[in-house]
Amino acid sequence: MRICEPFGPEQRQGLWLYHVIEPDRWAAMCARVSGVKSDGIYAGHDNPFYGHRTLLKPEHLDWQEYALLLLNSMPEKTAEHYRNKIAIYLHWYQKKSITVPQTQQGDIGAKDIPSWRRICKVLLNNDYW
Repeated sequence: MRICEPFGPEQRQGLWLYHVIEPDRWAAMCARVSGVKSDGIYAGHDNPFYGHRTLLKPEHLDWQEYALLLLNSMPEKTAEHYRNKIAIYLHWYQKKSITVPQTQQGDIGAKDIPSWRRICKVLLNNDYW
């Protein structure tokens, strides 16, 4: 039983090259590993498919509403896990009298800069822990 993704974010970036350089190996990978074809199509380009470089939401929603929409689209057990983690995250900032805004400069980078956009990134990346 596989418990992790077959290719991480770094590996996905060069995955499309197999299609170009080694078509036979690419065909074998597509036959053997579920999802490799979509990884090869989308990961090598700068688009919001995986939410790593660019993060987009529906225009009619703010980031908090989008986070709630994402939570409501998940299986209940997974959504409840995330709700608990988000509640702890929000409570920690509330204790420090910091309001979590919709977005902030650098909020989806490596530093933990609080925002609802950052929460959406966690949900989209399925960053379970």
